[in-house]
Amino acid sequence: MSQQPRFTLRTYSRFPAQMSMMYLGPDFAGQGIVRELSRVGCRAVGNYPVVSGDTLSIRISLPTHPKPLVIDQATVQWVKGLEYGLAFEYLNEGEADRLQEMLDAFLGMGSYSATVS
Repeated sequence: MSQQPRFTLRTYSRFPAQMSMMYLGPDFAGQGIVRELSRVGCRAVGNYPVVSGDTLSIRISLPTHPKPLVIDQATVQWVKGLEYGLAFEYLNEGEADRLQEMLDAFLGMGSYSATVS
């Protein structure tokens, strides 16, 4: 018997992106590119392999800010080679506001928190 593929209904839409990032694990550091970004996570490609379940600290370079966006805790949800998905577990209120402002600016309208139908 073959298993049906699993999927997750996303609460937030993902926005196509092309931003550089650094990610830090307990005993490694890597560099990568954020390919898709949302209020609650991202899809990235990196130069150092990660494992599903890893907790990372990430720094995303924002095109409109001189300082990177700091996300203290992000959990690896899935891995396919050097590509992986992250769920943002903890970012402070100021960083959450910066992320929301950037997503709003990219869309050029209202809030980015609309759910996927």
